[in-house]
Amino acid sequence: MFWGTFFANRTAIEEQYRAVRWREDSGLAPEELRAMADGAMEAETDKALKKARAFACVLDHAQLAVEPAELFQDHIRHDFILQKQRREWEKEVYEGPLRDVAEKAARMRALGAGTANSDFGHTVPDWYAILELGLPGLLARLREYDDGSAFYRAGTLVYEAAIRYVRRLAGECRRASQACAPCDAERLRYCAEDLEALAQHEPRTLHQALQLAYLFHILQEEIEGERLRSLGGLDRLYFRFYWADLQEGRLTRAQAKELWQDFFQKFHALTGDSLFGEPMYLGGELPSGACAVNELTDLILEAYDELNLANPKFHIRVSANTPARFLRRVLDCVRRGNSSFVFISDACAIPMMQKVGATLEEAREYVPIGCYEPGILGREVACTGNGGVSLPKAVELALNNGRDGRTGEPVGPQTGEAGDYVSFEDLLEAVKRQADFLIDWMTETVAAYERHYMEMNPSPLFSATMVECVRQGKDAYAGGAKYNNSSCNLNSNGTMADELAMIYKHVYQNKECTLAQLNAMLLADWEGHEAFRLRMRRDEDKWGNNRALPDEICREICAHCAARVNAVANGRGGRFKASLYTIDRNYFYGERLGASADGRKAGEILSRNVGAASTMDRNGVTALIASACKLDFTEFPTGSVLDILLHPSAVAGEEGLRAFEQLILTYCAQGGYAIHGNVMDARVLRDAQAHPEKYPHLQVRVCGWNVYFVNLSRAEQDEFIARAEA
Repeated sequence: MFWGTFFANRTAIEEQYRAVRWREDSGLAPEELRAMADGAMEAETDKALKKARAFACVLDHAQLAVEPAELFQDHIRHDFILQKQRREWEKEVYEGPLRDVAEKAARMRALGAGTANSDFGHTVPDWYAILELGLPGLLARLREYDDGSAFYRAGTLVYEAAIRYVRRLAGECRRASQACAPCDAERLRYCAEDLEALAQHEPRTLHQALQLAYLFHILQEEIEGERLRSLGGLDRLYFRFYWADLQEGRLTRAQAKELWQDFFQKFHALTGDSLFGEPMYLGGELPSGACAVNELTDLILEAYDELNLANPKFHIRVSANTPARFLRRVLDCVRRGNSSFVFISDACAIPMMQKVGATLEEAREYVPIGCYEPGILGREVACTGNGGVSLPKAVELALNNGRDGRTGEPVGPQTGEAGDYVSFEDLLEAVKRQADFLIDWMTETVAAYERHYMEMNPSPLFSATMVECVRQGKDAYAGGAKYNNSSCNLNSNGTMADELAMIYKHVYQNKECTLAQLNAMLLADWEGHEAFRLRMRRDEDKWGNNRALPDEICREICAHCAARVNAVANGRGGRFKASLYTIDRNYFYGERLGASADGRKAGEILSRNVGAASTMDRNGVTALIASACKLDFTEFPTGSVLDILLHPSAVAGEEGLRAFEQLILTYCAQGGYAIHGNVMDARVLRDAQAHPEKYPHLQVRVCGWNVYFVNLSRAEQDEFIARAEA
């Protein structure tokens, strides 16, 4: 019997993608497969049909492999053929009709002003449709609406091929089982039976449902190359399968737990702690308003906790009726070193989604995409990774009449030289004008890209899961979904607030120097003015300390920028939605920004997400939360997040766990959207930096994803150490 063998097979499961044993006679070698796919595409003129032909070619003719120790099969030697083709199509657009737009985007990126790009990488299919209909049902729905157009022909080709691929995998399992040890042979026959079932109908057991989910992930993310950025709410999606298996005696609780552990380990095997992690969520409100937490929630968390993996990662939706035992169990995981959790407040997220047009029932089905960005499951193509702008760069441009501080290159509008601003209010208006310019450039660029999406990346596989796309016969990237939105991220509000607060206090209030004199110091990277730089650096009026001056400046600028973004139409029949986080771009933008008035030197990192600049939050985590919650997070419908860092002693024991719980609940109660962080000791981090071999599984929450500390760059490790010591 193969049940109970997961931990014995764990190493084989983890290493299955490193040296796949392809069966050469199961399909074509990669170079032959590419030639066949090229030939298949030549027969079509429509891009969606070209892609569908290549997709079918890969699924029908690529070499396969099976892993005897594995409960979920997927191995196909696709050689990234479709991803390479998409890059060629993108290049044709960027070097053709959008050459000037793309060149300006590259220039703005190089200057650290902002980024603007097409986004096919933040997708969530309709998991309800996939699990309720299965591959045959999705194909049948396409045929029901088929009017003979390219959309339906492409979708039909893709789903027919997907079913044949599932049958091919089943056959490989049957073949391989004949030459395996009895336990492995039984496991492979189990896999074959459920693969054969999935080729005929919708999933009806937990194993079938999880196998289908993993296969769809492979089809969309690995073969087609559109990053599938959430597996949805696991407890709400899979409870019916789990419960039916228990009631009908197909599985015990222990066997269901083993399925989940194999499922999670397989994702870790695929990408490790790279590619920003594979997200999924637990908890939150159901469409009825009831709490989604159930028996399966507890089992999933228990299964995951025992593995100590950095990936996959979990979003934890927190609502008013979230059970305390569940929240405390998650927080206990975090304080023991598993930092792959982010907590998202339904009290903020649901009205936030309603503000941008979702119904209450739809809003309750929001799914956190990627890092923490919300979208409506099955109804929205949110494109949450279109890029954004640097708020500190807007300050630099305002101080230099629209010029880049490092290069002198003209970038923004001519709002005046530093010496021209008679009042602080004049400077603030100039910063807003520069920010408006950056936002307008970014949104116009993305909209221009979006009008060419069908030339770059039609997506018949993804589109067929969305009911509105199927009814209209319109691709998901052509505006076929109910909501077709885009994103503009506002970066490093903390640094922006700090430098403007220092200017107000030391220039306009205390009159210690003129703004022109201060700007000259900044352009010289503070050379000859170290004492003054340190005064600015050590000043207590910094964002994250619950101080009125920086907090009011931050609130005013962020509200202004959010309103600007949220009013803009995109190029797919939807709108732009503002967000307020940096992910890891606080390094990227910091390297490209000159010295700033908060005492920061040129090239140093900027503030992360909505939090304080590194080591500047000196009044504790409650003050940090107080500052953050002065913002109206419902005005940032693509999301935001606050990072916290706690010492293990602060959350030790039962009292510490209750304090940790109250911290999360306080943030939610005060209007916060998402919060995550690390519990770490600087001494441990220093030892891990010096002796990485001793700490291979030491996790840190970098931003919207989790990694092993030893895999970070030296600069990233140093920042975590500095924050832990502060």
